[in-house]
Amino acid sequence: MLARRIRAGDRRSYDVVVLGAGVAGLVTALDLLDLAPGLSVAIIDKGALGTSGSTALAQGGLAAAVGPEDSPARHTADTLAVGDGLADPRAAAVLAGEAPARVQDLIARGAVFDRDGSGAFALAREGGQAVARSVRAADATGAAIFAALRDQATGRVERLQGTACALAVGGRPERVHGAWLLVDDREADASGPAQEAGLVLVEGRAVVLATGGCGGLYAATTNRADATADGVALAGAAGAALVDMEFVQFHPTGLRTEGMRRLLLTEALRGAGAVLVDAHGQRFLPDYHQDAELAPRHVVTRAILEQPGGAWLDASHLPPATLAADFPTVLAGARAHGYDLTTQPVPVEPCQHYMVGGVATDLWARTSLPGLWAAGEVASTGVHGANRMAGNSLAQSCVFGHRAARSVVRDLDAALPRAPDPHPPAPGDAPAGDVVSALRLEVRQAMTAGAGPLRTAGSLDVAAKALGDAAAAAGPATPALRRDTVELAHVLAVSRLIVRSARLRTESRGVHWREDAPGHGRGWDGVRLQVRLI
Repeated sequence: MLARRIRAGDRRSYDVVVLGAGVAGLVTALDLLDLAPGLSVAIIDKGALGTSGSTALAQGGLAAAVGPEDSPARHTADTLAVGDGLADPRAAAVLAGEAPARVQDLIARGAVFDRDGSGAFALAREGGQAVARSVRAADATGAAIFAALRDQATGRVERLQGTACALAVGGRPERVHGAWLLVDDREADASGPAQEAGLVLVEGRAVVLATGGCGGLYAATTNRADATADGVALAGAAGAALVDMEFVQFHPTGLRTEGMRRLLLTEALRGAGAVLVDAHGQRFLPDYHQDAELAPRHVVTRAILEQPGGAWLDASHLPPATLAADFPTVLAGARAHGYDLTTQPVPVEPCQHYMVGGVATDLWARTSLPGLWAAGEVASTGVHGANRMAGNSLAQSCVFGHRAARSVVRDLDAALPRAPDPHPPAPGDAPAGDVVSALRLEVRQAMTAGAGPLRTAGSLDVAAKALGDAAAAAGPATPALRRDTVELAHVLAVSRLIVRSARLRTESRGVHWREDAPGHGRGWDGVRLQVRLI
């Protein structure tokens, strides 16, 4: 991507502005340029090149019905089953039907996936999949896709680095026509004189949210700490509809270590034959589900949490050569923490992995606000329902990123002119940096304890109070012009929405498990909770 230096006070204009530089944002941007080569497209990257977002961390693969035993109908059926009664059949059919074509798009753009001796895809089987379905590049699929897309974007897409702190909304009729970025000139040009952070208005006739998930809201996550649900907070503050916020997926097998960021032990390990054992070395998943270790993630997560002595992932019976060839990322990561997957079981525990809910969209990625689209993890099309099938994250990003591009191009000519002279967000008082850090920690602890994989009315009440206290301590709803205060505001807003929705859903469904209300609740079938921030 072509990096463009921006400074506080600048005003930039493009045809399309994409917030987020992961797979959903890159697919959207590249497909826009393929469909309409004359467009000017900017991608907003929150961090230094390649250091933000979760795309490069994705291990297992991209679900697509490309194997001889598979079909889009079977992929759809598995997606609906894992969605636990809430997945939208239309969205699931779109995902399953279009995923194979999106795999071919990635290959055309330089992505290389594993093949077997006959040249066919070497597919991995992951949780919730009836057959092996995940197209992969060993256990670093996201990184391989990300590298290929980023190379394709070089010289075609402008990359701007900054933290989005508000959407620019205005005009008659009202529509989204850009975003306000917080930039720090000291980061943009380290050789120049130090200057204070400030705002840049980046205008676009269309704005696409592709900002990823919410791992930064929890004490243990497979995401980076800067996954602070920015897109959901931005859209919510502008008045967009949000949906399914109570559904946050926890990956069953994060390596149990100290610290917030956890090494993900990909589900494909279990697909290759690794098993989960208890403190006595005994398997326990066959007692919970007919698919044992490859049951849907919420089933495996709850089973692990119910083991009084903890749980371990045992891959030591697999051939070392297989582990080295198919799982080099996991093998090296575990060794960095002092564990050897080839010789010993390793301790695991569930950790936050994926935001199922988000900004409500239709099947063409349009949100409830004119001028605003959303794709990838930030969006909620209804395809996942109450839980996401393994492999459907990368698939969703590619399928609905492509659809977002088609929709934007189709609607762009009808877009109204940009609204003149929008008002920038008014900054509030600035809490000290150590105060912000302490509040972020309080939020992560409160969300993990009260709104984690197992919940009760009481635990959610405690979390709600803790979040309310943290919001009061943080001060004005409009944060100071610092990245840490902007992220704290986003974290608080989205955490409170998750807890509010979880308190309303008085049943257990998918990844939302209420110990005080086990099982599906009467009257909750087909009910999706839509909320608004304002």
